[in-house]
Amino acid sequence: MALIVELRHLRYFVALAHERSYTRAAKRLRIAQPALSQQIQALERELGVVLVERSNRTSGLTDAGNSLLARAERILVELEDATHEMAAHAGVRGGVVRVGCALQTLVEGRLAPLLATFHARYPGVRILFREVHTRQVLERLQRGEVDLGLIHLGRVDRTVVGAHAASPSLSLAQLYSEPLVLIVGPAHRLAGRSSVKLDELRGETFIGFRPGATVRKMVALAMKRRGFAPTIGFTTANMGTVRSFVSAGLGIAVVPRSALEVPTPPLRALSIDGPRLERIVTLARNTSRYETAAVAAVHKLLTSELRRLAPK
Repeated sequence: MALIVELRHLRYFVALAHERSYTRAAKRLRIAQPALSQQIQALERELGVVLVERSNRTSGLTDAGNSLLARAERILVELEDATHEMAAHAGVRGGVVRVGCALQTLVEGRLAPLLATFHARYPGVRILFREVHTRQVLERLQRGEVDLGLIHLGRVDRTVVGAHAASPSLSLAQLYSEPLVLIVGPAHRLAGRSSVKLDELRGETFIGFRPGATVRKMVALAMKRRGFAPTIGFTTANMGTVRSFVSAGLGIAVVPRSALEVPTPPLRALSIDGPRLERIVTLARNTSRYETAAVAAVHKLLTSELRRLAPK
């Protein structure tokens, strides 16, 4: 007897696998939780295997579930690409471009005017932004949840940080690079300096980005090589919070130089003499995905304009 597996069953299963919770998956899918449970059970009956380990409130996958997840994700991505390709053949103008972005300083500064110009030229194209860390952007690109990724890799002397999270199907194109700088409040002991060595920061309290952030990884690696670790006093995901806390004297921070290109509270910026800390702004794309006309247009805009507007 032929199996009858519906695409909605696969969508529901993939959502549950990602969320690891019936409640969160049902909310994401905008269906009732009992209905989601019934559909997953129907899929299991049809396939004759248990896909989900049901334990308390979490929902991990069995070995069979993990095997199906990889195939289900590929099937859904292929279907989405086929739909986009047929729309292109039909001459459809417009569409949605999903951009994963890990670059707050870019969003605050150069990116908004570029997107405004693009929107005026292509009013039918809608751009959706998802702001997460670089690793999460790469994961979403791999799963087909975003079309393009604006990420930053790092360079500590000659060591590149962050590239290991990219799979072979992801293309990484460097747009530009910029140094990291130390920022301190106007009353800090280093406020009158123009430069500093990393070794001079032993014992200082840092305002840090959340675990997983590329800049945090770079600073930790550089300090580890010098035999100490940063003392993190406050952790945040927001660049504006970092600037405000540093200005108030709650700690110091290492940030990309472009973080100072927007209006900020009183701060002093010092170049870091050693080691070399550099952010590499990168555009990532999943080369296994079909590139729609809308995605191609945004891809071209970001590549050409951000390279042209790179900080000097």
